[in-house]
Formats: sequence, C-alpha cells, structure tokens
Amino acid sequence: MRQYLPLFKNGFLPRYSFPNYNIVTTDFKGHQMKAMTRFFKILPQLNFILELRDLRAPLSTRNPLFDQLLLQDKSRKVKKLVVYTKKDMMLSGNNSNENQDIIQKLQNWHGAINEMFMVINCNDRQDVSNLLKVIKYQKELFEDQNDLLPMGYKVLVSGMPNVGKSTLVNALRGISGATNSQKRKNKVARTGGQAGVTRSTSELIRISPDSESSAIYLIDSPGISLPGRMTNSTNKMLPLSLCGCVKSNLVDPTIIADYLLYLLNLQTSKAFERYPGELEDPSNDINEVLTRLDKSSSRKTSKKTRYSRFIIDGEPDYNSIAAIWVNKWRQHQKGDVGVFFDPEILLDTTEFSYKDYTRRETQKIQEYFNIGDKMKKKHAMAPTIRNVDDLF
Repeated sequence: MRQYLPLFKNGFLPRYSFPNYNIVTTDFKGHQMKAMTRFFKILPQLNFILELRDLRAPLSTRNPLFDQLLLQDKSRKVKKLVVYTKKDMMLSGNNSNENQDIIQKLQNWHGAINEMFMVINCNDRQDVSNLLKVIKYQKELFEDQNDLLPMGYKVLVSGMPNVGKSTLVNALRGISGATNSQKRKNKVARTGGQAGVTRSTSELIRISPDSESSAIYLIDSPGISLPGRMTNSTNKMLPLSLCGCVKSNLVDPTIIADYLLYLLNLQTSKAFERYPGELEDPSNDINEVLTRLDKSSSRKTSKKTRYSRFIIDGEPDYNSIAAIWVNKWRQHQKGDVGVFFDPEILLDTTEFSYKDYTRRETQKIQEYFNIGDKMKKKHAMAPTIRNVDDLF
C-alpha cells in the first residue's frame, strides 16, 4: 500500500500529524435523529441494509449508528452490505497496481470482521447492475432459509450525507424491470452535490418487475451524521468536509486546505503537480501553497477556477483561493488514483486494525445511547442490545 514516505526531494519531510484545531465537530441535525428513530421502528420489516461509504474516506464515512441497528435482537435476520461509492474519483481506469492495493486493503479490513463490501460508481450502469444482482441473490438466500416474503424484500439505503444514496436509488430504479410508465418516473429521489438534500425517509420504491411475485423495495433515507459526543475531535470532521458530507461553511476553508495539503504530502504523486512546486519544492506551509496558487493562475484559466480573481482591498483572498482548490479535489475526476482523506488507510495491518477500530467506535455509540435517564428514555424503542462482538 502507499505508505508514509520518510524523505522527499531536497530533504523535505511531510508532517506525520495534524494540529487539533478548534472547529465545529458535528453536523448532526434534528431530522437525522427523527430518521434514526424511524429506522428502529421499521427494523422488524427490513431484510437488508446497504450502508454507503465514500471510498476516499472509508473510516470517517463509516457510521456506527447503523451497527446499532444490527445489534438489536429483532435484527437477527437482517444482513448488511457496505457499498463504497465514488469509485470513479479514486480508482484509475487501467486496472493499475494502485487499484489492486486499495481493493486488497479493503478485503483485509472487511475479511477480519466477516463483512460484505462492494466498490461502485453510482453512475456506472454495469456497477449498479452488479449491485442489483447481489441484492437479488441475498433475497433468494433469505427465501431459501426463511419463509416466503408476501410483503416483499425490503432494503434500507443508508449512509452519511452526500455519499450517493439518492443517486444509487435512482440508478437501481432506472435499470430495474419497471414498466415504461414507471420509467417515466425514474428519478424518484432528489439528488444534489450538497449534504442534506434528502431530509426524510422515503416510502417503498419498487425495483423489481411487476411479473415477480415477491417484489424488492428500496427505502431511501436522509444522510445521518454522528452526534457531537462521537466526533469530539477534528479526526472525522475534516475528512467529512473534504468529501462534502457536511456543509462547506462549517469549517474554515484554509484549515480544510491545510488538511488537504497534509494528506497530499503523505501520498505519492503520479508525476504531475497537485499544487504548484510540489515536485521540485514541496511545502508543509499552506500559506505558501495558497500564494503559489494565486501566482500560478493565468488569464487562460477559466473564470470559474482562476485563483487570481479573488481580491479583497488589493490583496489576494486566500480563503476563497483555499475553497476553490479544495473543491477541485472534492470533485476530483482525473481518471487516476485520487487522494485518501483518511490517513489510516496508508498504514499496514501491523499499525492499524480495522477490527479494533470498529469495536471502539461501536462501543462509543453504545455509551452514547446509555448516557443519562433522559437519553435512555429517548431510545426506549431499542432497549435490547447484543454484545458488540456479535457484529463479528
């Protein structure tokens, strides 16, 4: 795997830690708590859970709140598939060694806890078709091992904000065996590039042909962030901001840009500069890099991406320059291997254990559910919690 690099050109040494800035640590909203409450209520009706995560931040976009669903006694027959989205922003198109490294790392992680996963591009018809085949296969397994499904096979599409849930719902709907009249209503879920477009749990969305006796239904849901007690450091908020999983105005753009610079310097480049002077004179100083970006901007650059157009009182507006630079990486689609926003994925298995990480995060969320009498009453709909090791 792409490891931390000990030494760069001209003796440059990247930072191996990032400052713990005083920033907002959560974007958890009231409608998200309402959605979680509804998840607990409909849990007995569910058969399968798709948890979507952003491939660029596989740890930060993992939400242990969804593990809490699987730890309920009434969820013993419910299975989960982790679906990594944004494949087009991370994997190159030539099946390179870097691609194999990424997939192998995920196989090691999920194999350690016996968890199913897929990596897809929600806008790729073949990828979505493969996912639909997996859903149909899981439905057939369920029917073989249990009773028939007179009310249909129900799949909850869950995940953090802006990881592609509604896009995937629309894509699955589009390739399903719906009739022509149904296909005219293909886009059944609102989509958008900002977090928080979907704000309520949807009704049942059929994705199987009318001819099938036992239907498959999707349930779209709003993105669920983590409560403040679960994100009491910058370790998650900055990767989530880079992914667009939280509102862009919650964190100072220069801090986000500094975090991006920290990550870029830890990960090897593919012979092209990701910021001016990176190959010849790499820097850990975000102010220096923003100054270079401002100076490197030419008149031939489109107005949309021209850094030098941001001027306040005759001086460069570095916050705006930082914001546009971050956004270019947030929308990264160069066709080559992108940048991981979680530095832990750069570590080998002797330095980082996904199983231990999962156990710690799930234990934290159990503590959150059990804090104070008021909190216990609030979550009284889910009183029976199995041991966290049942996840493995």
